[in-house]
Amino acid sequence: MKVIRRFYLYLTVVFVYLLTSVSLFAGETIEIMGSPDDVNLRLVAVLNKLDPDYYADDKTQGFVYRYRHRWKNPYDFNIYIGKVGKNSGDSIIRMESPRRGQEKMWKQLLEQELLQKPPVDGSVKLSEKSHIVSQGLNLISPMASVGYNSWNSPLYTTKDTIISMSIYLLCDLILAGGAYYYAQEKLPKKNIYDHMANVKGPGNVWESPNAVGVFAALAVSRLVRAVDSWEDTSAHNKTAQFGWSFKF
Repeated sequence: MKVIRRFYLYLTVVFVYLLTSVSLFAGETIEIMGSPDDVNLRLVAVLNKLDPDYYADDKTQGFVYRYRHRWKNPYDFNIYIGKVGKNSGDSIIRMESPRRGQEKMWKQLLEQELLQKPPVDGSVKLSEKSHIVSQGLNLISPMASVGYNSWNSPLYTTKDTIISMSIYLLCDLILAGGAYYYAQEKLPKKNIYDHMANVKGPGNVWESPNAVGVFAALAVSRLVRAVDSWEDTSAHNKTAQFGWSFKF
């Protein structure tokens, strides 16, 4: 029992470490000629083309403009527009996202769209992904769904993929493993007289009333991933429609 407790304590520590090791909002920036007002018009045109479900945030953090995605938007971003300097006529665009891959995707996308830069060497065009495949793999394992969505997609870096897969794996191990341990401990135990009389054992966990808790625990990570899967696939396919090329 002590070994099992230590194992789950270790998993919890690793889980917390993975969450806290993610560098949130590291950000990518590009400099662009023109005033913030002019750049704003051009940026809004790109955002509207991709997905108009976003809004302007008054809390600009010192920038002139700030745009954020709404919850129905499959992209996940904070995009700022500001001046390079007080005496400069150029502007700066800053892109932030919880996932590093999406920050890099926005940078490459806006460089091609606003700066008219050619794609960097090694860039490729995107092929669309299937919602059915992603959701089907999620029923088997959320890790498999992450692997499918991250493959040949600018939305993920290698580190993004490893962190996402590790978090879902740890969720399954901690939640489902904990539920299984609880159900096992609740099974009736044979006493010495049962052993002497060779009485049949109490059965296994899957035959007990508490088995439903194990399946419920497994469903938690799959429900969360179902939403993430829809967002990943939708964002990838929306981006693929416009023929941009990305290096990832």
